[in-house]
Amino acid sequence: MNEANTVSGLILLVGIGLLFVLVLARQIPLQLLGRITAPIFRPLGKLLGIKAITRAGPGSVRPAHMGPSAWAALSRAARARTETETALGEDFDHEKKHLKQNGFLFHWTGVEGGYIRTPGELTHEVAEDYYRQGAEFLNGRVKISANPENLYEDEEGAVIAEYFPADRECLYLLNAMRKTINSNVRKLTVVFSTIIATVLIINLLYNDGTLIDLPGPISLGPLTMSARDMGQAAFAALSTLGGAFAMWIIYFMEYVPYQRNNFRELSNFMTRYLARLNDHFRTAEGQAKSVTVGQEQDPAKFAHSARMWHTNVLWIAQRIFFIESFVRNIMFQMLRNSGYYLVFVPLLFTVVLAMLNLGLGQWTGFDAGAKLADLGVIFLILFVVLVSIYAGFLRRSMASIDEIDQDEWIGFDSLQLEHVLGSIVGKYAEDVGYWKNRISGGI
Repeated sequence: MNEANTVSGLILLVGIGLLFVLVLARQIPLQLLGRITAPIFRPLGKLLGIKAITRAGPGSVRPAHMGPSAWAALSRAARARTETETALGEDFDHEKKHLKQNGFLFHWTGVEGGYIRTPGELTHEVAEDYYRQGAEFLNGRVKISANPENLYEDEEGAVIAEYFPADRECLYLLNAMRKTINSNVRKLTVVFSTIIATVLIINLLYNDGTLIDLPGPISLGPLTMSARDMGQAAFAALSTLGGAFAMWIIYFMEYVPYQRNNFRELSNFMTRYLARLNDHFRTAEGQAKSVTVGQEQDPAKFAHSARMWHTNVLWIAQRIFFIESFVRNIMFQMLRNSGYYLVFVPLLFTVVLAMLNLGLGQWTGFDAGAKLADLGVIFLILFVVLVSIYAGFLRRSMASIDEIDQDEWIGFDSLQLEHVLGSIVGKYAEDVGYWKNRISGGI
């Protein structure tokens, strides 16, 4: 192997290594670039009329121009936080202390006991707080303004976070789980793409039939293989088999267990959290039905108690409905984002390899196409098999999402809200009818 090929090979490997680091870093390079270029682009944006979009107040809509909307496709990658994370706010020290991160490359998040701060019992004080929040929500106005720089699901998540501050801890965990799961898929595509690229580069550089010394030639019917051809075939078989084995180890020993644990933790948390809200719902239902049989004599306090418990029933049911909507939201994002990674990360590696080859061809005369043809049919067949294995693993990268089973938790449909409200109203009507008939009979 001549010096030009050695330099070209090193450049290819370094290029793939740099790409590996940059893609794993996700948005960090873009955020740093955004901070560096902000002093330049902000004045330019003002000059061109491209202004930062902010969320409008209730009853108003900010105009969406082509400038901000088009700029969003580039600028949102440089943002440190999404709109949902901004709406959730800060101060999650308690939650972070009860989340256990496991793993080195891939991660799974364990939710430790004590994470949930929602009260275990629906006391009168808690019910009063729920009544205040519920009245604010049920009397509130639907926000029709949206920031065109956001993706729709991010905007929807932000609205849910703003409407239901009582469930910040739940929404924070769901969003954190989404980021971890998507990050694992991205890392898997990057690692596997790096393995494929490395196998290809190693064969282009070193598979000249001299590293493995085999006796030859050998004849198989009309096919005759020289010692060099046999050495190339053996090197190709060993390298592709090594790549396939590395992907198998990474996928089944590291990636799959971690992703399965993430989805199980997510499902288990939803079961626990919604079970606590369901306990509150059933308590509020019972209290609402028993208002008329209590000892309270003051009509004003009697009416307030009835309104408070009735609002609690509606408020808690709405919280459960929108929490499940948020789960749907993050599941959509996980599947959509993973689909992007599965397509664009391999495509990015392919484009970078092609561009490096073109550049090296102009600079050193390195011709990857000619070297690939020189490797022979056996390597091409083995490499296609390796790519097929690679594609098969990536296609099943989100198979663990089946661990989330909505039937395991007490969802909005389990509350039977229409039946509960009907029972409460029916109970009030029965009591009114009882006393009405009793008084009428006495007269």
